[in-house]
Amino acid sequence: MKNTSAVIVLGLMLTGCGKDEKLSTPVIQVVAAEVRFEIHAEGELQAVKSTAITAPSVSRRPQTLAWIMPQFSQVKKGDVVARFDGSNFQIEVDETEFEIQKLMYSMLAKDREIGNSKFSFNAESEVIDYEYDLAKQFNIDDPLLYTKIEMIEAGDNEDFLKAKADHIDKVEVNFVEKSQTEIAVLESSKQVQVSKLELNNTSLSALEMVAPHDGLFVLEPSWDGSLPEPGKSVFPGAKLASLPDLSQMQAKVYIPEVEAIGIKEGVSVQMTLHAYTDASFMGTVSSVSKTAQPKERDNPIKFFTVLVSVDASDDSRLKPGQRLEASIRVVEQPSGLVVPIQTVFREQSSTWVYLQNGDQFKQQPVTTGFCSSSLCTIETGLNDGDVIALSQPITATAEASL
Repeated sequence: MKNTSAVIVLGLMLTGCGKDEKLSTPVIQVVAAEVRFEIHAEGELQAVKSTAITAPSVSRRPQTLAWIMPQFSQVKKGDVVARFDGSNFQIEVDETEFEIQKLMYSMLAKDREIGNSKFSFNAESEVIDYEYDLAKQFNIDDPLLYTKIEMIEAGDNEDFLKAKADHIDKVEVNFVEKSQTEIAVLESSKQVQVSKLELNNTSLSALEMVAPHDGLFVLEPSWDGSLPEPGKSVFPGAKLASLPDLSQMQAKVYIPEVEAIGIKEGVSVQMTLHAYTDASFMGTVSSVSKTAQPKERDNPIKFFTVLVSVDASDDSRLKPGQRLEASIRVVEQPSGLVVPIQTVFREQSSTWVYLQNGDQFKQQPVTTGFCSSSLCTIETGLNDGDVIALSQPITATAEASL
C-alpha cells in the first residue's frame, strides 16, 4: 500500500506438493519478527490555542490591505499589525457631508416657504373676516327700504364670505400637512446620510489593527492558499492572522481516504520537520475527522484530517505553519506473524490459509488481526516457520474442522 510500510521478515520458497505443484504453486514461509505498520503522510504544525486577528466588520464591503506585518514577526501588545486603505471611505465622507449640507439648506428653504405661506393665509383670512363682519353689520333686511333683489344679493355676499373663510382655513391646513410631510422626507434623507457618515467615520477609525497581546504574528492562508499581502481585498470578519500560544502545539496531518486504515486516538506518531530533517518529534493521535474531504476544489481526492498532539511543544524550533512528514504507527508489536493479504481466504464467517503439510496443502483456519491493503497480521492458526501458499493450490485437503 502506498505510504504504508510493515517491518516483517518473509521467506519466499518455490516448493510444493509433488513435482507439478512445485512449479505451479508459489509458497512463502512465515517468520516471527517485529511488526510495525506505518502510514506516511504530510501535514503542518499549528497551535492548539491562538488569538485570531480578523478584518474589521464595521464595513459591509471588502477592504484593501495597505500594509501588513511580515510572517513570524514578534509583536507587542498594541503594535499595529495591519493597515487598510481608507481613501474610498474618505471620499464617501466628503460626499456625504456635502449631501447633508444640501438637505439642511432644503429644509431651511422649506421652513421659509411655510412661514411666508402662513403669513399670506393669515393676512387673507383677516381681510375676509373683516369683510364678513361688515357684511353682517350692514345686512339689508328691511323690505320697505330695499328691493327683494338687493336683499338677496346682500345675503349671498355674506354666505360667500363665510364659505371663502372656511375654504382658506382648509387650504392652510392642507398646506401645513403637506409641508410637514415634505420636511419629514427631508429629515429621513438627512438621517440616512448621517448614518452613512457615521459608518464611514467608524471605518476610517478602524483602518489600523493592533495586537491584543504579545506573541508571534502568523499569517492565515485564504481558501486558495495565498497569504494576506498589500493590495489584496479582504472581506469583513475574515481571519488575517493569529497570535498562537506556542506552549502547546499540534500537527494537522492529511491522510488519503484509501490509506486511512487503523488510525485511532492514542496511536503514536513520529514527525520530522522539513526545516530540521535531522530531528524528529513524537506525538499521539488526538482526533480523526469523521468524514474525508477534498483539500482542493479542483482535486477530487479526499483526505481524513488527523490531529496529533506534539510531545515536545516547548521546543523553540516548532512554529505554526511549518511543514512536516508524519509516520503514524497504527500497529506496533515486538513479535508477530504477518502474511500477504492474498494468502488469506474468506467465506462468510470462515477465514483460512493453505498450509503446506508434507506433499499437500490443507486449509488451515486462522484468526486475523490488523489488515492493510496488502498485509495481514495472524493472531492464531499459524506458527513461526510455517509455509503457506501464495495462491490457491490446484489441489488441497480441507481440515475436518471446516
